[in-house]
Amino acid sequence: MIKKVQRVAHGVSQVLTTVILTGIFITVIGVAIFYSSSLIDLNRQRMEFESSKDLLIYTATALEQVALGAGGSRYIRYSLSTAGINFVRNAFGEFKVKVNNIDILSDKETSAMVVRAGPLVTNVFRMLRPEVEVNPEVQVNRLIVGAGEPLVIVYENFSGGAIAVLRATRIRVNYLGTFEVLEAGEKKKYNYFAIFYINITFGELGGAGKIPVILRNKGITTTEYKFNSTAIRVEASLDGISETKDYSGDVTADGSVLIVRIAQVEVSTRG
Repeated sequence: MIKKVQRVAHGVSQVLTTVILTGIFITVIGVAIFYSSSLIDLNRQRMEFESSKDLLIYTATALEQVALGAGGSRYIRYSLSTAGINFVRNAFGEFKVKVNNIDILSDKETSAMVVRAGPLVTNVFRMLRPEVEVNPEVQVNRLIVGAGEPLVIVYENFSGGAIAVLRATRIRVNYLGTFEVLEAGEKKKYNYFAIFYINITFGELGGAGKIPVILRNKGITTTEYKFNSTAIRVEASLDGISETKDYSGDVTADGSVLIVRIAQVEVSTRG
């Protein structure tokens, strides 16, 4: 009787061992499948975000061309499955510009385009346009730039997830030179300066998956100001940040003329 019980116990032990090993094997396979799927999904989300960042940089270049170059319109197609694109009105507060204490520009709804990556993507702050390696954070807060520097910037950051941001919250100031004009039959010499700004507005928005982003030049407003001084002081402010720069020309001139050009560019996703 004792020997028979021992044989039964030995048989149960083999069955139990087989069940445990099978369970471990299935668990290992399940974990491997889970991590391999997560890795594939991570790579897919990361590749889509990288592609979207490249498109955002291209959009910034096209936006400047539409605003201050060839005019007309441009068309960029975003293909998004794990990422998303947001068009944010009043993203940074009011942008103001004064010249020699005279208000010349006020944009109360500074807008932005934001691409948000899939939930598995992580990143750190980095300037994408212009590419800056040293103190890139300073570039974001610049409000006044010179000739050859971009008006539209693109950067990536982490804010509840990986994002890339396009914004145009800055002005470009150029010294054009000295020109003579005829006033009341008398020749006078003036230093000429120019300020350029891009005002981004949004038209019809919507869609999912393959989204066409359309940039349209809606017109350029040109205003001229005349000052008795041969130099100008430009002050720009945005959301608690301010920047001031002085520009001078020929000290023998009779004064200064400032030309302010504001380009209105509409961003929409429908024709």
